[in-house]
Amino acid sequence: MSEPCWRGCANLVCEATGGYERPLIEAAAALGLPLRRIHPSRARAFARAKAKLAKTDRIDAAVLAALAAFTADEPAPPLPSPAQRALAELMTRLGQLKDQRQAEQCRRERTESALVRRSIAASLALLDAQIREIGAALDEAIAADAERARTAALLRTCKGVGPVACRALLAWLPELGRLNRRTVAALVGVAPITCHSGSSIRSASITGGRKPLRDVLFMAALTASRHNPVFRSLYERLRAAGKPHKVALIAVVRKLVTTLNAMVRAGKPFQPA
Repeated sequence: MSEPCWRGCANLVCEATGGYERPLIEAAAALGLPLRRIHPSRARAFARAKAKLAKTDRIDAAVLAALAAFTADEPAPPLPSPAQRALAELMTRLGQLKDQRQAEQCRRERTESALVRRSIAASLALLDAQIREIGAALDEAIAADAERARTAALLRTCKGVGPVACRALLAWLPELGRLNRRTVAALVGVAPITCHSGSSIRSASITGGRKPLRDVLFMAALTASRHNPVFRSLYERLRAAGKPHKVALIAVVRKLVTTLNAMVRAGKPFQPA
């Protein structure tokens, strides 16, 4: 029997396609193949760098093959467990339901028709019931896993991290406690990116990362900057130095993430000192 053609592959990549790539990634993991998922914007930028402006299936395949060779030294991230994927799906669904409820509430404020208002009220009642159901399922999944339950208890010792932020961290940042502070900040998308070239010096900015998680942690940082002395001190110091409100809050998010990462890694609750 001849050797399979993929046996000699040192590195494989595929584009993220909104979840449709998951069976391919799972099959590759079962076969021991080093398959990594690439963001489509990164693949497109690599194609432009190679002067490949056209986009066809054949060109895309050649670009991905070249990108696989170019990034061969990048380690493939570990495949999340089925339980972790289920937790992330529940958290994503909860966010979708909350977005739908917010949209319905905005529509209710603008409508004058009694029939439409009744329709919106029925929709809101259904959404509220589903939000409670998904929230309860999330809490049950966290409580059913001893390690997650311990991590959740640690996270909640930090004033500013409420139930919503705790769920989001457990669902969308399973690497918490296993990475260094720079890497975990980059995963969330709050690591400052400098843009200096010659005499042109622009302010550092943030980009990329896991936006849904960053949005949740932004609200957590807002609470922490008001009620947690450690983060309030940082926020007030930056504001006194002339930093804009949002810049100071992003710095609080970054310190919050790195602090929680250190807490989980050490297995110790939040210490104000």
